Amino acid sequence: MKKRVQFIEGKQKEFLKYIKEKTSLTWEELSNKLKIKESTLSKAYMFGMCNLPYGVFKQILDIIGEDEQIILKNYKALIVDEKLIIGRKVFGERKKILDNIKINYKNNDLNLDISKVNFSKYDLSKGIKLPIKLTPELAEEIGMHYGDGFLSAKRYDYRLKGNPEDEQEYYLGYIKPLFKKLYNCDLRVKNFKTSFGFELYSRAIWEFKTKILGIKPGEKYNLFVPNKLKVNNIKILSAFIRGLFDTDGSISFKSKYGYIRYYPAIEISLTSKKVIKDVAEILSMMGFKPWVGFNKRYGRISLYGTEVFKRYEELIGWSSPKNLNKVKDWKERYPQLIK
Repeated sequence: MKKRVQFIEGKQKEFLKYIKEKTSLTWEELSNKLKIKESTLSKAYMFGMCNLPYGVFKQILDIIGEDEQIILKNYKALIVDEKLIIGRKVFGERKKILDNIKINYKNNDLNLDISKVNFSKYDLSKGIKLPIKLTPELAEEIGMHYGDGFLSAKRYDYRLKGNPEDEQEYYLGYIKPLFKKLYNCDLRVKNFKTSFGFELYSRAIWEFKTKILGIKPGEKYNLFVPNKLKVNNIKILSAFIRGLFDTDGSISFKSKYGYIRYYPAIEISLTSKKVIKDVAEILSMMGFKPWVGFNKRYGRISLYGTEVFKRYEELIGWSSPKNLNKVKDWKERYPQLIK
């Protein structure tokens, strides 16, 4: 178990000021000797935003040539297991107040009229069926479409493909059964040259997506979130976000204040800036405060912090085993953050 040095209030700053005066080193020179970032030393450690790692403490003692027990006694410090102190000042950002959930969309109609959809002979022979109601499962599939999907503008062709390295379980164990439930479609999920997924030829599903759901086929930079999906229903909107971020987004845990991979970051970049704006609007209605940025090619959304992470998990969550495993690993490393 990793250990840290826990000082009483103000003593850690006093200790580091003493070290700096005794060595006559600048923050940059001292941080170079300790092989840590200057900002971590001069800000996070100096101002008590987190406790000193025991390894760094030992390095400092080696530099000044002083006895560990004497220093601990003089500065009223204890050596403790890291899990006992994680979550104190370093997690002050948890005090951030999120907005209340307020969905501004007025539409409550979830019914879908599929009477104008044409079924090919192939569709009929395969027993293809179409949803007659907008459900969370369908909303999640639409999110997947906006993430990893492509709908041809020239043929009745739809493709959904992901990363062969870490998404095969997701496609086989979750997406394939989902398509069976929604469309009674038996997918042939397989490896392609650089991807893993499926190609589906169906006039009924193609027309359902374009005529009923209002999804524009062709290049994805022209996409926008269809009005049919903009409903006053938190479960529908959450499922759409989940499908989108599971396929084309990411979750990572950044190192900060001396803690390894603890700070949650949920992010997505898309070529369609209109979709980014629509998704940011949905997230804002859910009480998040997304960071949104654009360059010439992409739009990007970022959600940061432990409180944001907890709301995301409660409202949206993940279906992808890749993301669920990342979350599980983080919770095992920092169990106090989920309390």
